[in-house]
Amino acid sequence: MALAFHMMPLVGTVALLVSRRVSLLNAGVVGMALALAMLIAVQPTLDAAVDRAVVKAAEGAWLAWHAMSIIAAGLLFHRAFEACPRHTEPASGENRRRAVFVACFLVGPFAESVTGFGVGLVVALAMLRHMGLPPVHAAALGLFSQILAPWGAMGVGTRVGAELIGASFAELGTASALLMGIVLPCLLPVFWRLIHQSGLTSTLADRVTDVALAVCLAVLIWATNRFVAPELGGGLATGVLLLLVEGPRLIRSAGDVQRLLRQLWPYTALVGGLLATRLVPPLSDWTGNWLVLDPFGGLAPLALLRHPATWLVLVAAILLAGLPGRRARQVAGGALRAAVVPMLATLVFVELATFMSASGGAALFGRAWQDAAGHLAVLATPIFGAAAGALTGSNTASNALMMHIQLSLAAESGLSPMLTAALQTVSGSICTMLAPGRIVLAAGLVGLVKAEGAIYRLALPIGLVSVLSLLAVVVAVVGLRGWGLA
Repeated sequence: MALAFHMMPLVGTVALLVSRRVSLLNAGVVGMALALAMLIAVQPTLDAAVDRAVVKAAEGAWLAWHAMSIIAAGLLFHRAFEACPRHTEPASGENRRRAVFVACFLVGPFAESVTGFGVGLVVALAMLRHMGLPPVHAAALGLFSQILAPWGAMGVGTRVGAELIGASFAELGTASALLMGIVLPCLLPVFWRLIHQSGLTSTLADRVTDVALAVCLAVLIWATNRFVAPELGGGLATGVLLLLVEGPRLIRSAGDVQRLLRQLWPYTALVGGLLATRLVPPLSDWTGNWLVLDPFGGLAPLALLRHPATWLVLVAAILLAGLPGRRARQVAGGALRAAVVPMLATLVFVELATFMSASGGAALFGRAWQDAAGHLAVLATPIFGAAAGALTGSNTASNALMMHIQLSLAAESGLSPMLTAALQTVSGSICTMLAPGRIVLAAGLVGLVKAEGAIYRLALPIGLVSVLSLLAVVVAVVGLRGWGLA
């Protein structure tokens, strides 16, 4: 009875999401209200309940603000970038296969890492639409743009996950990057199958090159998270590899290089500014100690001069300054209006998670599942993460819903808390590509009507392979511990 009582917020939220009759925001509001009621109900007195609820609500709002500010700033940056006039030319058709790989594994993930919220899918399909691929297959291939979703929107979902478990962003980002070193190569057979069905062939040399690039990408992601800044993990890694892959071709034409620099200077300024505030002394020391907001005494302090939102707004302001005043106001207003719903959804899901954790519901569910499944309970870790990501379409919401529950599930399994958090983050983030909203967006971008089922069937193996590769990690770690080798 106690378990059913405490799990009402999660079960109610999931039931509403599965019904498809209620939006993500409204489902989160219901779940948050139920979680708040649970928190109040377990307090000994009314005064204690009010005090506890106010404190936890304030803490949850502060944790959520880190993500909410990036959502608003990221959309402002994207809208400002798209509003500025630029000269573009159609992609060369000399090597469609290489162009498809670049769109799926580099350009799309780069855009998703820097801005997030499905922008990578828009960018990837803008390239794929003109390559003569079957529209359904192009839509499915475009969903590969979401494979670096743990670092989407400057790692906003991973940041929230780290804050919920009291770990540093860099620790969780680095652990997630290690898992991506396993997942990325495993996704290549799915990619090869899709491009083969699209009419493109792959030689042995092509496949060897793909594997080498996937491994390089994984190494760059890990190195960026470990030694630079986790919010740059996806954007910097894909950007560097993109230059290595496409650079030789561009160097042959000075005009191409100049045109590319003119078009991409906002991204260069954004990444350069974030790097400088972290790596260039004395600027790095100054930005790390000045204008640091810490209202809750060590709970996710926010360094304004280093925060991605600050730099996103700064570069967006420069872009908007080049537009007529009325147009700039329209762009800024439209971006902020578009940010309201995802910001509110982020807030309510983080509050839901905070209330559930404070009431003991997450720990209780973990113990109950552990009792029911025994030593097999931990095998559900990547599955639960994937399900939450596919249901919510948001790695922030997925982490907010499941992070504390996942830690409770793994408490008796031998998995470390950091590995468990990374499994949740990676599985939940990647499987956001299978959310109905992403599928509908992909269909609309390639001009298809009522083709969501066909796209979903083609894209489902991406999620399945990701989950299976992460499940193999769980089995290996638990097995090694059982043999006393880890």
